[in-house]
Parts: sequence; C-alpha cells; structure tokens
Amino acid sequence: MDELIQGLDGPRTAQQELFYDLEDAAAVIGWAVVQLKALAGSGRTPDEAVAMMKIGTLLAAQQERMRVYAEEVREQRITRSEADSTVGTR
Repeated sequence: MDELIQGLDGPRTAQQELFYDLEDAAAVIGWAVVQLKALAGSGRTPDEAVAMMKIGTLLAAQQERMRVYAEEVREQRITRSEADSTVGTR
C-alpha cells in the first residue's frame, strides 16, 4: 500500500500519467459498452442490435487490454521516460 501512496504531494511522474491515462481509457470504454448494450436492447432493429452488441464485445476486449497494460505500468514492466510525457498532460 505504501507504494501507492508515494508521490501524491506533487506533480505526477510520467509513469503515473501513463497509468492513470490507461485507467481512464478503460473506464470510458467500459461506460461505452454499458451504453451500447442498453441501446441494443431498447427495441432497435435486429441488425442494429447485433451491430451494437458486436461493437460492445470488441470494446470490452479493448477495455481488458487497457486494464492489463495499466497493471503492467503499475508493476513497472512498462515504463515511460519523462521525455515521453508531453502528450496528454493534465
């Protein structure tokens, strides 16, 4: 738990940015999956419903991939140098 608490008093490191960006992306994808499944079940045509369910399935697979990447970043198996952190700064 101590390793999760370190560095909270200042700006995020490039590594922390990468981790949180991946977690945020996974959360947005998860939200999109829920919304698509709700739309697919709300009386759309069968073809539209199938298409939305397929999109939801593909997004769910990407969400899992992002979750795995975030875990690898947290475990420092994937790292980002400070020079790489210029994209998506908060």
